[in-house]
Amino acid sequence: MKRNKPIQVEYQTLVVIWFALLASQLLFLVLVFFGKPELFAFDSSKPFLAGQSVITLVFAALALVFFILSFVMSRQHMRRAIQDQDAGCVQTGLVLGCALSEVPSILGLVLAFFFDHPYFYLWIAVGALGVLLHFPRKGHLDAAVYKSK
Repeated sequence: MKRNKPIQVEYQTLVVIWFALLASQLLFLVLVFFGKPELFAFDSSKPFLAGQSVITLVFAALALVFFILSFVMSRQHMRRAIQDQDAGCVQTGLVLGCALSEVPSILGLVLAFFFDHPYFYLWIAVGALGVLLHFPRKGHLDAAVYKSK
């Protein structure tokens, strides 16, 4: 029981880190709202590629690659945490997974500010979804701390 309290504190720390990274996704939207409010007019008559088909497709591919890579890297860190019995590796996996999930959102910011892309928010939505799916699980922390027999 003595080890239960540090695990609870560590888990709460993971949740706070995760929430801060999730809140940054909302801040990206606020940043675009104040920087380029005309993009929030939601003119659905514009095509998705918006005259910049190569850039849009490259950014979409990059967003997808980083979205998938975030889960691969996070899963590797969780396995390593369990194998090495290192709870710190769980936090590293969470932060790395969420940071890689934010790359699509940053690509959305680039599309908004440099290319005036009307559908920039889709990239931010992919980033937010990635961060949401990286919610810390207490089971990962328990498995990293307690050796299974």
